[in-house]
Amino acid sequence: MRIAIVTPEFVSEKSFDGGLANYTYKLAKWLKSKGNEVIVFLLSDTSGSFVFEGIDIEKIEFTDYAWRIKYYTKKLKLGFLFPEWLQYHLFFRQGSCLVFRALKNYNKKSKIDIIQYPHLNGYAYYSLKKIPFLVRLSSSTQQCNDMGGSGRSKTYMEIINHFEIASMKKASAVFGPSRAIASLTELQIDKKISILETPYIKPIGELNYNIYNEFLSGKKYVLFFGSIGLIKGVGTIAEIIHRLLSDNPDLYYVFVGKQLNNKINNIDAWDYLLHKAAEFKNRVIYIPSQKHQTLFPIIKHAQLITLPSRTDNFPNTCIESMANKKIVIGTKGNGFDQLITDGENGLIIDVDDHSALLNKINFVLSLDSAVKDRMEQKALERIINLKPDIVLNQLMDLYKKTINEYNGS
Repeated sequence: MRIAIVTPEFVSEKSFDGGLANYTYKLAKWLKSKGNEVIVFLLSDTSGSFVFEGIDIEKIEFTDYAWRIKYYTKKLKLGFLFPEWLQYHLFFRQGSCLVFRALKNYNKKSKIDIIQYPHLNGYAYYSLKKIPFLVRLSSSTQQCNDMGGSGRSKTYMEIINHFEIASMKKASAVFGPSRAIASLTELQIDKKISILETPYIKPIGELNYNIYNEFLSGKKYVLFFGSIGLIKGVGTIAEIIHRLLSDNPDLYYVFVGKQLNNKINNIDAWDYLLHKAAEFKNRVIYIPSQKHQTLFPIIKHAQLITLPSRTDNFPNTCIESMANKKIVIGTKGNGFDQLITDGENGLIIDVDDHSALLNKINFVLSLDSAVKDRMEQKALERIINLKPDIVLNQLMDLYKKTINEYNGS
């Protein structure tokens, strides 16, 4: 089977952003190992074809002409001719058109059997009529916007949501890992969404302890990693960080990830968190986003992982933490309770419940080592169910079913 996978990020790029890049890479590697031909169509600032670890990559050059038009019309004091809503409509249409053209040209040379798109950015808005395609749902843009957003304007969020919903309505099939996000989105697209949990594939290569040794060796710490912003619960952590560090004078709070452009009370979210830590801010440590080889040693030596997201899907951060035998504190209705059985292999709190977060952290810190070991072992056992040969075989079945239904057989 020849499978095309469309993505705006991939691990071959210096600026890759994490979850989607890693998912696409792992999926492509597994599909190749099963004898399929895989072509990754990657939106980029350059064009070209190359092979990355046996995976064929077709780079699609995407120059943001909408931004350029907006810039020059504003400079000429003609910005009223090109309002924000029009800028973003052009931006998302342009992205989808470029993907459409690249797939069409490739299909003329080598017939594609099925295409997998991410729901992100609505790349399937313009789609080839002769090829069945699926969309993988990885989050709810509407819920993300309601819960603090990603630092983008309200207009941007409304228009991206329009293109994403329209794309999923056109798809031959839609699937995603989270029951909660699927239930919410089904109401918007009037279509059943298949639940296929995200596979866990252990990263290849030796771990690199350089970052851990430089910043954290010998320290006792609680860890947060991922996008550092309101939607991931940084505001909730800010409300308890002073009390936690005051009550635990030997404890540090470590944050690893990309800082989002969010504000709390008109203050940058990260600055607000440091402000709330007050005299203990010297025990708050920030480390930029890391690849698995340097991230996993940081996870392995943490006392526990706090991921109090306001909205999430089926979080890779939670999966990777549990795979490293760590107790995770997550939130209800955000995919965590699909992975975590509260009190057995991790802990669950309500969204925005900072008092519960503080209590749960202190509970884990006070656990008897034998009890903690059992809970950590249970966390690891849950991830065993996410073996690729279990999860991705289900995806292969969905590919085949989609193709058969599309062809009327």
